[in-house]
Amino acid sequence: MRRSQACYAVLLFIGICAIAAGFFFDNEEWKAVSGTLIGIGAGSAGLSISNLLMIRAGRKNPELEKQAHIDYNDERNIMIRNRAKAKAADITIWLIMAIAYVTILISAPLWVTLAVVVVFLIYHFMSHYLIVQYQKRM
Repeated sequence: MRRSQACYAVLLFIGICAIAAGFFFDNEEWKAVSGTLIGIGAGSAGLSISNLLMIRAGRKNPELEKQAHIDYNDERNIMIRNRAKAKAADITIWLIMAIAYVTILISAPLWVTLAVVVVFLIYHFMSHYLIVQYQKRM
């Protein structure tokens, strides 16, 4: 679902402000905050610029935008996207477990290993919860 041009313009402004604010925190104590602000600002600015350019291209060529809308909402394409997301999640969960084993092998602090295992458990609880929800609906 595409949002309005004004929404992306506001997000672009916020991103630029976050990048500018990130450069004001230049001492060592606030280095993490600075990096986070610059990262969030750059991400939101890039997203906004990309979507603003897509909206502009869609206005110049309405047939192309209409076809893209049809392709996005096509039932087959929706099924393909959902299947790809599910497969990517399956692969990612094995990567998370590999990271947990690596943290054990490199003798990382216990909280790091436990944090990775908690992410693994959250994935499984969420997947079982969603399975139950979808079984009730369908």
